[in-house]
Amino acid sequence: MAAAALAAGIATSNAQVYSQNVVGYVSVNLTNGENLIANPMDLDGTGTNNTLQSVFGTNLPNTTKVYVFTSGGWQSASYVASSGKWLGSAIITNEVNAALNPGYGVFVDVPGSSGTSITLSEVGNVLNGPVTNNIAAGVTVLSGILPIGGTIDTNNGYVPSKGDKVYTWNVAAQNYGATVPNYTGSKWLGGDPVLTPGVAVFVSAASNTVWGVNFTNN
Repeated sequence: MAAAALAAGIATSNAQVYSQNVVGYVSVNLTNGENLIANPMDLDGTGTNNTLQSVFGTNLPNTTKVYVFTSGGWQSASYVASSGKWLGSAIITNEVNAALNPGYGVFVDVPGSSGTSITLSEVGNVLNGPVTNNIAAGVTVLSGILPIGGTIDTNNGYVPSKGDKVYTWNVAAQNYGATVPNYTGSKWLGGDPVLTPGVAVFVSAASNTVWGVNFTNN
């Protein structure tokens, strides 16, 4: 996968990628209500040290909440603008931090009246070399590991199994998309799921799997 593909492969309606070599940022528009987002840019090249503070900084409105789906339920952390810190137990915060690593996603609930909009700039490195995320059977909030748009499998390296489903989030309607692609073993019924850099989806995996990519900066 050539470095140029990081720009050429972008599908963007609410996110854009600007990158030179393997360093850059993804801009994601957040509106009032719940936004299902991902962070494909990595803080330090390890893929493991992205945190609420490093991803969001101090750019979010007071009482913004971040929700992570774990163990079949939701845990949350809440932003306090006056201190620039997040409230939540250490366990909850650690779970949210882990969900901000490339390949995963979280809900961001932005307070405010209708039409409230902010731009989140996720800054960092594109992970280099082979990277794998272990995906457990069941529902997980996921995204592409690299900031590349396009289909979840051909463009982003996910290997589907029979029975896999992908649910998208409609920000404007604040509910799940009407179409739920279902993998039959040979094709996606409902159309190939398409990913946007900075936006996450729900993947209902029929079995344990590994999502792997291999980007080399030539």
